[in-house]
Amino acid sequence: MNASTTESGKGSRTGLLVGLALAAAVAAALVASMASGDRPVARQVAEVGFAETTGGVLPPMPRSGADPAVGITAPTIRAMTFDDTQIDVVPGGGRGLVVGFFTHWCSHCQAELPRLTEWLSQNDPPEGVEIVAVSTSVDSGAPNYPPSAWFENVGWPELLLRDSPTNAIGADFGLTGFPYFVVIGPQGRVRLRVSGELSVDDWEYLLGLAAAP
Repeated sequence: MNASTTESGKGSRTGLLVGLALAAAVAAALVASMASGDRPVARQVAEVGFAETTGGVLPPMPRSGADPAVGITAPTIRAMTFDDTQIDVVPGGGRGLVVGFFTHWCSHCQAELPRLTEWLSQNDPPEGVEIVAVSTSVDSGAPNYPPSAWFENVGWPELLLRDSPTNAIGADFGLTGFPYFVVIGPQGRVRLRVSGELSVDDWEYLLGLAAAP
C-alpha cells in the first residue's frame, strides 16, 4: 500500500467518524426537541395574589347571638383569578351575591365544595344572583395543597378568586370559620352570614335570600 492510499484511508475513516458524531448529535437534538414539543410546559400558578377590599369592613362573625354585620353595606372586592385576571365584585346595583370562603385544608370545605358543585351542575342560581368563591388561608404545608388544583379537579363552575397572603378578603368580611358564606342583597347590604357545612335546603335558602327584593 503506498503512502497516498494510506493517508486517503485515514482521511476517509476520520471523515466517517466525524460524520457519525454529527449525525448522532443532530438525532439527539431532534429527540430532545420532539420530547419538549410533546410535553406541554406546566403553567406556574400563584396560589395567593393581590387582593383588597374597599368601602369598609365587616365585624368578625360572632359564635352566637345577633350578627352585627346584618344591614351593613358589604365591601367591594378587587382580586385576581387563578389565571391572573383582575376582577371587581361590587355589591349592590340590583344584583344579589353569595360569597363563599373555602380553604383547601378544611375537611368541611372538602365535603362542601363538591356538593355545591354538583348542585350547580344540575340547577341554575336564581336570576340576578351571582356566586363567588374565595380561596383563602392557603398553607403550602397543609393537606390538599394546592387549592388551584383542588378547585379545578372538583370542577367549580362559578367565579373563583384567590385571597392575598394575609387573607385580606376573609379578614375584611369577618371570617371566623370554614366554610363561610356571606349573603348580600340587591342593595348591597349583608343579609346573612353562616359558617359550617350546608345542606341542599340551606344552600337554596341562601340563594333565595340573596335574590329577594
